[in-house]
Amino acid sequence: MMGEVMSRWSDERDGEGGRERAPPSHTGQQEREEPPDERERERTERERTANRRLESAEDLRAAQRLTRPTVPEQQMMSVLATLGERYHEDYFREHKVTEAGGWYVTHVDFAWLAKRLVVEVYGGPHYKPALDKTGTKQEDDARREATIVRAGWKVLVVRDTELTQAHWLSTVDKVRQFLDRS
Repeated sequence: MMGEVMSRWSDERDGEGGRERAPPSHTGQQEREEPPDERERERTERERTANRRLESAEDLRAAQRLTRPTVPEQQMMSVLATLGERYHEDYFREHKVTEAGGWYVTHVDFAWLAKRLVVEVYGGPHYKPALDKTGTKQEDDARREATIVRAGWKVLVVRDTELTQAHWLSTVDKVRQFLDRS
């Protein structure tokens, strides 16, 4: 479908300017113009205002989470320390993820900016039905993860059950592989 949209866009004229695709270059390959960012073009001022309000509210919540990490987040910090990862040098907590154009997406638990890697730590509310008041948390998490990936990041999810003493070594290895491989 994306290819169909791309070819359709490149075959159509740009209504106002009458632009067409760039002619073939001297190397025999066609140069392609980038299609306009459809999402950015379609966003209304009302949506932009709502996104700025959401971003502002989430900035406040993230600041609070920075001062009070959950037990699983504290355990993840121990995993990262075991791997020699340094806070504020190698990774950041509660990092704000944005799309092109500065559109706010979300805050993530742990982020490696240079590698564009994210580690999310999920506790009970993310997968225990009794703690999921709306019954949609897993679907919401999947959509959120997909949005982070679309913004250009790789995501690793670590559950609180993986941060127990019984699974500690395998979790350290899992995180090491993710950080080294990416």
